[in-house]
Amino acid sequence: MKLLLLTSEFSPANGGIGTYAREIATAAWELAADVTVIAPDYGKDNDDSVYPFQVSRFRGGLHSMRDLPAKIRLTHSLTAKHHYDVVHAADWPFFIPVAMARRQINGRILMTVHGTEINETQTPLKRLAIRGAGVFGPRMEVAANSRFTRNLFCERFPIEPENITSIPLGVSDFWFDGPPAHMSSRWKYGLEPDRIVMVTVARITRRKGHHLTLAALEMLPEEIRQSVSWLVVGPPGERDYYEEFRDMVERSPCDVRLLGAFPDENIRELYSNADVFCLTGVPDASGRVEGFGLVYLEAAACGLPSVATAIGGVADAIITERTGVLVDPNVASVSSAIARIVTNDDLRKRMANDAHSHARTMSWRRCASRTYGLPHTASPLPAEDLLNSAIPLRVAPQTALLRTSG
Repeated sequence: MKLLLLTSEFSPANGGIGTYAREIATAAWELAADVTVIAPDYGKDNDDSVYPFQVSRFRGGLHSMRDLPAKIRLTHSLTAKHHYDVVHAADWPFFIPVAMARRQINGRILMTVHGTEINETQTPLKRLAIRGAGVFGPRMEVAANSRFTRNLFCERFPIEPENITSIPLGVSDFWFDGPPAHMSSRWKYGLEPDRIVMVTVARITRRKGHHLTLAALEMLPEEIRQSVSWLVVGPPGERDYYEEFRDMVERSPCDVRLLGAFPDENIRELYSNADVFCLTGVPDASGRVEGFGLVYLEAAACGLPSVATAIGGVADAIITERTGVLVDPNVASVSSAIARIVTNDDLRKRMANDAHSHARTMSWRRCASRTYGLPHTASPLPAEDLLNSAIPLRVAPQTALLRTSG
């Protein structure tokens, strides 16, 4: 299979779409596809020799609408010169360019939606451009990263349901390969062996709900609250929110450590010495959504159960009551969930084991196989995922990076 993957975000940028493009391209190559990735150069020379597949860079950085004509010309040129069995627009800035080149593409045409961009493309001008280019017309297959994203897309765009498939994301082997727990992270931060260590990894923005977690910790009975240390990894997001949250932490009776951004190796080490992962996102009036929640799977791969809020596509990353606790995004519910998992050693250990086992089934090779129709013989999704799915799953036809967002 010859695969052309076009993305407006790729390493060295390490947002969610960049991670998706890198990991699914790597997995497709591992499944014997001939992969070419088209990505921006961010105005610098990039060492792409680290990738087993071909990476071709175009001039540019993060997308703006003024880049669209250049992307249209680039896509037209690439698909005119070469035959590809699959042309994959990994994010929405390449939807229109790929759609406009469809007459010269003889293979499958695939587009992936991640969540937030569905709301961001609802302006009259963008909808007119999408409709005029026939983006979601015949031959266009759409992959959504969760059932939530699939439903949101179907609400916003007229598309035949059989043309959009929910394919949950994967988790890299990297997260399983960490050193065994040796307490070094606890010593580093002066944490006693018997303390419950709770970790959050996410950019500190309002929609990630750090303030909700803090309020929930403060609501705990004093005896429970004093047994928990909360380690927060991630760079500042909105300046006003970060400053507000930092002030809240300074006034709080809880043990909270704001650690800043970490490389993935350090995050993996922190996970191996922690007890619980916690990320309690909240609804966001700006239209940004949590399309999936890859960070929950990464923590699970390191053996951490999660406390999370049931928003967006998080329910596709966590099997509720098996790999973590999913609750409504309010202080009382989050506080009750934290208390339950902190005070029940047996529950925490059982969920830790189930989280690790579940993450093993959620490989990027599985994701690439379902996305591109490539042969893959690994174990299927757990029965719980299928039973909990409100949407039938349709099978499609046949390095340390600084964590800056989550």
